[in-house]
Amino acid sequence: MNTLTKYYTALLLLLLAGCQIGPDGKFRWNSRAELDSANTPVQASSENSATSKTSTSTVDKLTADNESLHAELAKARQQFRVTASELDLVKQQLKEANEKLVDKAGIDLSADTAESANKLEPVSIEGIVVGRDKNTIRIELPKSQLFNANTVTISNDGKTMLDRIAAAIKQQYPNQQIMLEAHAASGLTPNDDHQQAIQQATAVYNYLVGMTQLPTGQFSLASKGNNNPRYSPASDQGIEANQRIELVVSPETY
Repeated sequence: MNTLTKYYTALLLLLLAGCQIGPDGKFRWNSRAELDSANTPVQASSENSATSKTSTSTVDKLTADNESLHAELAKARQQFRVTASELDLVKQQLKEANEKLVDKAGIDLSADTAESANKLEPVSIEGIVVGRDKNTIRIELPKSQLFNANTVTISNDGKTMLDRIAAAIKQQYPNQQIMLEAHAASGLTPNDDHQQAIQQATAVYNYLVGMTQLPTGQFSLASKGNNNPRYSPASDQGIEANQRIELVVSPETY
C-alpha cells in the first residue's frame, strides 16, 4: 500500500470515529454534550406530543362529564314537572271527593270548614247522644225518654234529662243559637206528624226557658215531621228511635 492510500484510509477511519475537520483544517473530536444536544430536540418533541395527548384526553373527559350532567339535569326537571302534575291531579280529586261528601252526607273536609267546626266542641252529657254535623252540634233526645206515654207532657225522667242539658248549655254554649228540631214517625198523616212534633218541641222549649232559666232569645223551633229519619223505619225499634227532639247548637251567637 502506498503512502497516499494509507493517508486516505486513516482519514476515513477518523471521520467514521466522530472526528471532524474544523475551519482551520485541523481535526477535532465531537463531544458528548454536542451529541446529547443533537438528540435533545427529538426528546423534547416526544415529551410535547405526550403532554398534548394528555391535555386532549382531559378535555374530552370534562366534555363528556358536562354532557352527562346536563342530561341528568334535564331528566330531573322532567321528573319535577311530572310530580307537580300528579300533585295537581290529586288535589283536584280530593276537591271533587270533598264536594261529593258535602252533597251526600253533609261532611265537609275543607280547611275553612274544619276550622269553623272546631270552634264548637261536643259536650259530654251522661246518657245522651251528642254528635257533630258539619259545623253544628246535635244533642239527641228520644221521645220515649222525654214524655209520658201518648202525651206531650214531659215525664220526670225527661225533666232530669233536660236539667242536665240546660246545665251543659249554660257552661259550654251560653251564647250559641239553638234550634229545637222535632221529629215524628208515629204512622199518622204527615199533617198530624207535624202537629205532634211542634207540640213536643214547644213543651221542651217551655221547660228549658221557664224551669231552667235559659234565655228565650237563644232558641228557635222547627217541626220536621217524618221527613228526616235518622234510623231505618223498617222495624218498630227504628220507628220509635226516629221520634225525637234534637237540639242543634250553631256557632253563631244570638
